[in-house]
Order: sequence, then structure tokens, then C-alpha cells
Amino acid sequence: MRTPRRGRTAAALSVLALVTLAACSGGDEGVDPSTADWPAAIDPAEADGDFFVVWTRVSDSDQDPVLAAEVDRLAEQGYDVEPWSPECQSGAKDRLVELTGFPEPAAVGVAFATAEDAGIFDTRDEGATVSLTEGSWTC
Repeated sequence: MRTPRRGRTAAALSVLALVTLAACSGGDEGVDPSTADWPAAIDPAEADGDFFVVWTRVSDSDQDPVLAAEVDRLAEQGYDVEPWSPECQSGAKDRLVELTGFPEPAAVGVAFATAEDAGIFDTRDEGATVSLTEGSWTC
């Protein structure tokens, strides 16, 4: 069943509010990201229910070198990620298509169990954030 656009907008605003709250209440002001405890990523396929993804790079091809470069950058921070289809998280593909215009996006995203962890990562990570999505595993 498709969620009405109004429902998706409300859900997106709720996630944004949670991430903003997590980022603001984390006390990260003045924290050196290189020495701070970074939140642990999860395997989205093992998630029980909804999880949060901070999408850091999106392309129209999973073979795009920018995705490989992003995987390497995140590996330097200790995150073991690979490009994957946003279609594997409910609602993520629609959001990334809307933002990028790519009909079948491939993306690099870091999955977290909580909005707080996603917000901490987003605050500390010096890379770009394309979007943050919440949803369940669909693949």
C-alpha cells in the first residue's frame, strides 16, 4: 500500500525532528570527531523493524567511481559499507529519486538502529549528507 504524499511528508518531518533533537542534545559542540566515540552502524538486513540510514552519496549507477571513493572514505572512519539499492529500505528510493532525479539510484548509506545514532553520525561526519531516511528492510 502506498503512503499518501502527506503521510510521507509528515514522516519525513518527524525523522528530521528526531535527528535534529539527537544532534542538538548530543553535546557534540567542541568535540573532536577524530577522538569521539562514533555510533555503531548496523547491518540493515538484520534490523528488527525500522532503522535509519544516512545516505552520503547517490548516483545513477552502482559502478560510479564516486560511490567507490565514498566507500573508501567511510572505511577510513571504520564503517564497512558498500553501494546498495535504496529500494531495500521502505520509502528510501522514493525520497532519493525525488532529491536526485535518478530513476534507479544506487547509493552509499550508513544504517543505524536509532535516530540518535544517525544524528550523531551526521553531525560528526565531514562528508555530505544527501538525505536521512527511516524505514524497514524490504529486500
